Amino acid sequence: MQGVRQVWKHNLEHEFAVIRDFARYCMYITIDTEYPGVVFEAPTHPRNLSAEQRCQLVLKNVSSLKLIQLGLTLSTSDSHDGISITWEFNFRGFNPLQDLNAPSSIELLKSQGLDFWANYHYGVDPQRFAVLLWSSGLVCNPSKTWIGFHMAYDIAYLMKLLTGRELPDSMEAFLKHVRCCFGSRVYDIKYLCKLCGIYGGLEKVGGILDVQRAAGHAHHAGSDSLLTWDTFRSMKANFFRSGIEATHAGIIFGIQES
Repeated sequence: MQGVRQVWKHNLEHEFAVIRDFARYCMYITIDTEYPGVVFEAPTHPRNLSAEQRCQLVLKNVSSLKLIQLGLTLSTSDSHDGISITWEFNFRGFNPLQDLNAPSSIELLKSQGLDFWANYHYGVDPQRFAVLLWSSGLVCNPSKTWIGFHMAYDIAYLMKLLTGRELPDSMEAFLKHVRCCFGSRVYDIKYLCKLCGIYGGLEKVGGILDVQRAAGHAHHAGSDSLLTWDTFRSMKANFFRSGIEATHAGIIFGIQES
């Protein structure tokens, strides 16, 4: 069973040395994030909002909240003989007693075993992480394919980490930044599910595709990024055997689709 490499302040530099070496061979990057919930809610169901309104809501939440975890799964191939390595970055800076959060989300993460105080005291410095990610060979690299599940918040939080400044103020500008940092091959499994007539969250979709969680627990970013990757591989094998059309790239569920 594949494990998840835990990353804290003390081993950040070492783990990024491994990532830089592996980045030369990996073709796919799968992401997942854990954050303090959603504090600004839509006045109606997101599908009743315009894409611009949905984007503004995501950007408002991400700009106001702090990231807790990031999961990265790097993979050399989507075939069975490909090699995958998963990292879980635990970030410092979030204090549930002081920082803005959705209490129900905090309780859920606690129930799944997330230790906020370990993150607060021993977590990764977001600014140092950004410097190392920029120099890793993963971003601004058109040869890489980025994957997520319902990834509007995931991609926005990663963008916030990378830039270290306020997020763009429009959907057009935000998507332009996404293409700049992550290239044109960004695939959201939740959108692909809609095309295939599959509905539900990550666990349910994985179950439908007969995918089991390979390591860790739900609502931990590393474990969820690995499950997302395995789900993508199964979906591609079952529904997109001749390849996923380029027209399906860059469509982020939660922004252009809902």
